[in-house]
Amino acid sequence: MDLTHPAGGADDGPVRAVELVTGDFLLTINPVDGSGIESCPPGRRPIVPRRGPAGASPQPPSPTALLERDEDRQRLRRMLARGGSVHLAGAPGSGRTALLDAVARDCADLAPDGVIHLSGRGRTPTDLRHAMYAAVHHTPAHRPGPTELAAALRQIGAIVVIDDIAFGGAALDDLFDATPECAFLITADADVPLSVAEGRLEAFEPDGLSRTASLELLELAIGRPLDETETDWAADLWFETEGLPLRFTQAAGLLRHREPGAAAPLPDAATLTATLVRALPEGAREILRYAVALGGDVPGPERLPALTGYPAAADDHAALVAAGLLTEAGAGHRLAPGTLPELLAAGFGEGSADRLLALAQHYTWWLGGAELATAAVTAETEPLLTAIDLARRAGHDAAVAALARAAAPRLAAGLRWSAWERALDAGLEAAGTAGEEAQQAYFRHERGVLAITQGQLDRARTELTASTALRDSLGDVSGAVAGRRALALVEDIGSGRAATPADGVPTVGLPAGLLTAAAAATTARLPAASATPPAGTEAATQAIPRHASAAGPAPRATAAARRRNAVVAAAGTVLLAVLGTVVAFGLTGGSDDPEPDDGRNTAPAGVEDEATTEDETTPAEERERTEPEADESPAAPPSAPETTPEDEATTEEPEREPDSGATEETTPDAPETPGGPGTPTEEPTTPPVTQEPPPDTEEPPPPTTEEPPPPTTPPGEDDGGGGGAPGGGGEDDEGGTNVGAPPTSTGDPTATGDPTATASESPGGPVV
Repeated sequence: MDLTHPAGGADDGPVRAVELVTGDFLLTINPVDGSGIESCPPGRRPIVPRRGPAGASPQPPSPTALLERDEDRQRLRRMLARGGSVHLAGAPGSGRTALLDAVARDCADLAPDGVIHLSGRGRTPTDLRHAMYAAVHHTPAHRPGPTELAAALRQIGAIVVIDDIAFGGAALDDLFDATPECAFLITADADVPLSVAEGRLEAFEPDGLSRTASLELLELAIGRPLDETETDWAADLWFETEGLPLRFTQAAGLLRHREPGAAAPLPDAATLTATLVRALPEGAREILRYAVALGGDVPGPERLPALTGYPAAADDHAALVAAGLLTEAGAGHRLAPGTLPELLAAGFGEGSADRLLALAQHYTWWLGGAELATAAVTAETEPLLTAIDLARRAGHDAAVAALARAAAPRLAAGLRWSAWERALDAGLEAAGTAGEEAQQAYFRHERGVLAITQGQLDRARTELTASTALRDSLGDVSGAVAGRRALALVEDIGSGRAATPADGVPTVGLPAGLLTAAAAATTARLPAASATPPAGTEAATQAIPRHASAAGPAPRATAAARRRNAVVAAAGTVLLAVLGTVVAFGLTGGSDDPEPDDGRNTAPAGVEDEATTEDETTPAEERERTEPEADESPAAPPSAPETTPEDEATTEEPEREPDSGATEETTPDAPETPGGPGTPTEEPTTPPVTQEPPPDTEEPPPPTTEEPPPPTTPPGEDDGGGGGAPGGGGEDDEGGTNVGAPPTSTGDPTATGDPTATASESPGGPVV
């Protein structure tokens, strides 16, 4: 499109996303698909340094000297110094704005945070709170949440000057309560009721100028003395206007276009404005027509050359300010009080509908610029919003929808959120009337995102659901994805699971106490184990913090936690099994080389037919084995199968040796060797899995004896040797018979239960 055309439409030039931190959310202003919103990561929350004192008023001093206002300025300063709040009353055009600026400069040193000078036109109580916060804190791309804002406002100590405040009553009382360390100096139009609690706001109304001061003001404005005709006319004007400074400023504008001593009659107060307008150049009059079309608001000087078609429109704008036809209003200007009705009566309202369409198209083109500064947009907020409202009433719905679409992200980035909301509402209504579904989807999405930041979850869910449905029907995939993400955040906030960690898994950002408790809860579900695992075993399970994904669904995280707990439990079971096996081997440890046995190992009383095992011997056994036996049976195999913790139980029977030539018999009180059947062992929670070695098949040679053994009872028969001999009555628990047991005398210590009794061994035999 042609960008040089002042009323061109929006182009598809480059756009930039802007990230803002608002309360607990990270907001990404996206002009294409719609804004994205998510929970603010801990590292993205900005550190907000405090500014120095605000100092003097940011407003420039009035070009017109303040006459007869010194006493009023001193009185207002004393009232504010006592900590009171003052309502500066007075008729429109009485010079309240100029007096306000002068008092603000006088009070620059009264408060720690200096003076905060704000415009209340078109601003809500919330807007003023955020404006006060931004005046004292450095807050780029940051809009504090309600709690942070309330805490910061209570710490501000300043003189707050608000011109043209738009609300009163309970809302103004709440503003005073939120800022207990501030004193306010405010002005308001006559139609704004400022009814507050008694004693909280004191009214002050300055008097009009005297006749002498009015004539002096007129001479200062035109830069020359008045002639006799002009002096008489000024006296009559003072009488009609009761000394309003605005009227004498307009009279000075008229006299600047009149030659001294001219015979042309001068107008009265009723026709002063119309006569002054006729004396202006055409460029200035065109500016006034646009101001009438906007209901009194005036576009910025930079917008006027393209709108009016006059290159010198910026100079004409300055001339209108000097003539008193335009007055300051926040960062811009508007028609002076009482001027709009007179201009409408003079016919300046003709063609307003066409000018509104041109304004909408021009603003749309201007806002589409990639290099446009946010401050320039916020300075143009009031005429921009007025153009949207009045153009919609004039029936330019398509143009209004395009303008609102271009203005909304700019106003959001400039932190003018009440203006952002107004643009979204007007744009949605205009898009619905024009039948533009894509625009409706965008406006509904933005309204839903704004509702999330305001805590209105039901409204957000409704708007985002409607927007997603529209975008699905239009095939807008990226826009639908943005809507579903915002809806997921709404559901997470509503269910309270936005930052809930998985079961047993601590997440980053939780306090250390919660992390310790979560780890303890996970460990408590495992079986008890040794505090320090032995070397070479499996390492202890360690709980490692893991970053939790805010976007991951909760059911999936729960399933993962269950699988993880199952793996931990299985690892603990395996660890205990390994520990039990190691302990068992440690208790039954000995030499790995097989050693010969005499076949007379001890066993618990009452247990017969036990197979021989390879055990360590005590010193008593060593001495016993050095004494020769009368009879010696063939030795048992040198080794038996390795035993496990289960085989060490006192009631279990080991595997028999097929060729054993001797039987064993133990006394009830026989001492037990380490690792023997009588040694208590720690029973593991889970039985370890062991392999039983095969029985020995080779029969070792019998030990050498000096005397031949006595005859023994044939296999399968009981020994008849002296009562109580170990070979007598050798039937075991299984019904088998002990074979090959050597006969012993009745005086054998094993028969009497001597604790030192052990199997004997022939001299020269190997010692086990």
